[in-house]
Amino acid sequence: MLTTLDCLPCFLKQAIHTARLCTSSPAGQQEIASEVIRDFLPFIDFNLSPPENAVHLYALIADISGQPDPFAELKRESNRFAAAMAPLIRQKVLAADKPLLAALRFAIAGNIIDYGSLHQFDMHQTIHDALSPAMAINDFAELENDLRQAERILYLGDNCGELVFDKIAIETMKRDLTFVVKEQAIINDALPEDARECGLPEVCRVTTNGTGCPGTPLPHCSTQFRQLFAEADLIISKGQGNFETLSEVHAPLYFLLTVKCPVVNDHLVQLTGSPAGWPTQLPFPVLLKSPRFTKTRK
Repeated sequence: MLTTLDCLPCFLKQAIHTARLCTSSPAGQQEIASEVIRDFLPFIDFNLSPPENAVHLYALIADISGQPDPFAELKRESNRFAAAMAPLIRQKVLAADKPLLAALRFAIAGNIIDYGSLHQFDMHQTIHDALSPAMAINDFAELENDLRQAERILYLGDNCGELVFDKIAIETMKRDLTFVVKEQAIINDALPEDARECGLPEVCRVTTNGTGCPGTPLPHCSTQFRQLFAEADLIISKGQGNFETLSEVHAPLYFLLTVKCPVVNDHLVQLTGSPAGWPTQLPFPVLLKSPRFTKTRK
């Protein structure tokens, strides 16, 4: 998925939100915003995905502010909140007619914790409603079948907090897999220490993709990760950033995300042909077998 003109105001909103996390000084916030307008927006590459452009935005803000991880406290709060919700979610999963589907629905609902797309959200309400809305796309039956057959499974994580819900989904899958986080801090994306805090090493292997970029831009990922990706016969991709960077990749991919962005929505419509009953209001949940799904790399 490529960056569009509609991404520009979102980049600026992200910059302003991040500036306010970096400093309480109006002058400092204005300095960051001004430099973003001068040194980032004019140089956006529309041949790249939004996350690939965003990495330059956050690097610029870190350079100006001297803060490489301005979302650190928000990430800790997200992990604590999700951990407190975990017992209730496990109860609901165990009581569901289809526990794995319920666990994945909660994992998708947890994807609302995204400070790159949404700066305000009601997590309590999202969890309360997680099992009720019909999904715009629900390819669960195919995923369940592919999970039974897969031997090398990758699970591409996204944000802090939702890792707790990913852990519950992985427990419910009862499959051997490798969970992937970022290597360097970017927005509220999960790092190895977040995976440890949420207990993921108790249920699966954990590795990094070698980047500090939102999503999974394969050309920028480590050689080790690219080999894991190439050898996987099933890849579960969580979140918008992973969708934005992998939607055109030929691989055995399933996308699990909460759609929060009109540009992502438009791209999904292009990929899927806008099935009947397509939601008219954001955000909404999606479980999509990639239209480029293949076990032969291209």
